[in-house]
Amino acid sequence: MPYFEGERTPNLPDATAALSGMTLSSTTRPNLARAAVEGMLRGLGAGIQALRDLGIPLERALLIGGGAQSEAVRRIAPDVLGVPVEVPEPAEYVALGAARQASGAVPSVWRMGRTAQAVEVAES
Repeated sequence: MPYFEGERTPNLPDATAALSGMTLSSTTRPNLARAAVEGMLRGLGAGIQALRDLGIPLERALLIGGGAQSEAVRRIAPDVLGVPVEVPEPAEYVALGAARQASGAVPSVWRMGRTAQAVEVAES
């Protein structure tokens, strides 16, 4: 369960986390680190599932922000989110989007940076 410190969206400030199925031999630093990354990504996955539940087709996810710079996040994200993940060139996307919304401008196509990385969902 993903929420070690609550969650902002949806507003779940008292949400908690759980680690289950762990043994003395499986409670390793790599496993705990992966659990932290998967927990964060599962929060994003809940948002993706909410969109799917509304019938919105999803073909990919764009990974931006500090987490996008983590190799662990980039590698695990496609499996957790269930869609290919692209990492655009770093920029102030959140601030630019907020400014665009505040201006009332018509949304434009999100242009990927020249060095966008595509990460595919692993075959099961």
